[in-house]
Amino acid sequence: MTGAATRPRRSSWRALATGLAAALGLAAPVQAQSLSPEAAPAAWVAYAEAATHTVKAWLEEDDEAASNLRLYLDQTRSGPDQPTPSLELKLWIAPDGVVSRVGFAPLGDPRAEADLQTSVQGRRLPPPPSGMLQPLRLAVQLEAAL
Repeated sequence: MTGAATRPRRSSWRALATGLAAALGLAAPVQAQSLSPEAAPAAWVAYAEAATHTVKAWLEEDDEAASNLRLYLDQTRSGPDQPTPSLELKLWIAPDGVVSRVGFAPLGDPRAEADLQTSVQGRRLPPPPSGMLQPLRLAVQLEAAL
């Protein structure tokens, strides 16, 4: 087979993938929008700081999901005197403040990932500032169990 003979096939696969993405409601890849904390408006930075404290409080609650997540994170520490791994979260927040979606790097344990989702998704923060870029990216550090 020559290279010319395979070109139509490749382009048809690309067209099929594009069509499937459109049918599933998936947008074409777009460049991510983000700002460093130094470049963000003060209201956005204040909101992110408050959201970090709130999410940390949710993850420190005594319910089953939060407790299981903390136990898992405690078990993944590199040593007894080391902190738990920081959770790098992406939150999509609806205009009414409800966390509609949570993103994070895989934790390596499906149950811990479900517990993290349960502990954050669907919870309510204050409404985000007007025009704030999303997702809101947070780093949450939980205390190690002693």
